[in-house]
Amino acid sequence: MSERLRVGVIGCGGISRNHVSGYLTTGRYDVVALADLNESAMAEMDARFDLKTTHYTDARQMLDVEGLDVISICTWHAGHATWTIAAAARKPKAIICEKPMAEDLGRAEEMIVACRRNGVKLVIGHQRRFLPAYTMARDLIAKGAIGDVQMMICFGHDGLPNYSSHQTDMWRYLLGDDECEWVMGNLERKTERYERNTRIEDNAIGVFQFKCGARALLLSGVTPIVYQGAHIYGSAGTINLTTENLQLLNQDTKGLWETHEPAGKFFTVAEKGDRFEWVEGAAGQADELADWIEGKVDTHRNRGENGYKALEMLMAVYESARCHEKVTLPLKTRLNPLDLMIDSGQLTIERPGRYDIRAFLLRGESMQSDNAS
Repeated sequence: MSERLRVGVIGCGGISRNHVSGYLTTGRYDVVALADLNESAMAEMDARFDLKTTHYTDARQMLDVEGLDVISICTWHAGHATWTIAAAARKPKAIICEKPMAEDLGRAEEMIVACRRNGVKLVIGHQRRFLPAYTMARDLIAKGAIGDVQMMICFGHDGLPNYSSHQTDMWRYLLGDDECEWVMGNLERKTERYERNTRIEDNAIGVFQFKCGARALLLSGVTPIVYQGAHIYGSAGTINLTTENLQLLNQDTKGLWETHEPAGKFFTVAEKGDRFEWVEGAAGQADELADWIEGKVDTHRNRGENGYKALEMLMAVYESARCHEKVTLPLKTRLNPLDLMIDSGQLTIERPGRYDIRAFLLRGESMQSDNAS
């Protein structure tokens, strides 16, 4: 049996608990060190999972002294590239960076280059690829159960990078990691809206064309909130997908909806309820990473290149709005097009007053953190 892998976590907010849960569930890791600006956040992590970790308020010190095999980057978005590059320079075996990969494509590309240069395996935390319903839908599509996929529809909110990066990544997963060819979209930003200290839009829409012929439609902030999943329409059937189950309608189901709730490798929906997607996805992601490190698999379904492409599709929505045109991928603009529109005055604020929809996550007296990374 292989030795357990030593893990350190940078950033001990809410999503870090998902990473730690995944590591511990597999039984293949030891979480040995935590880094955060707040000692209370690290103490809460230890208490929640009955850990005895070493605490650092200087993450680089942790990277230098702990001899870590795997590092989780769980800061706010602005810190993802900085800390991934810093971690890669210490040459661990692997890094899991939370999504969205970065605030722009230029920084995301730097993350891939830094990890490649140092021989580090990079995973981006789109853990829903490990949900059994998602994988079952992918397999059904590959087998032709609904014919050729013609349209996938998703509903989002709370900013494209934050919420909808899961959806663009899901579309590619369902289509066998097919390439997106072009994107066309538009957005509205009349308020000074932020999400974890990153500028976001008020509302957005996007259309995505894939090489296989399928298209996807994203409606963000313009419909009542519908959680993750998709409506998938094919030439010979339909799949309604959620994080827990899927419904299939085709000729074989005789025109009736057929519901499937597949069990995960580690848990079932009946066991975990609405926590299923979090614990199963995180455990699957960590388990496949250990397999990748040990040479049992050739790659990881959440490898950095897939995280990059999920982000690229959303940056293309912003670029389409900025340039008023259909945008062909790969995207050439390396900066965040939303930032370019705001800084140039192309998007003007009609209702002034900065607000962050994740301000409730801040600790102490902070309400508008400029250094939450």
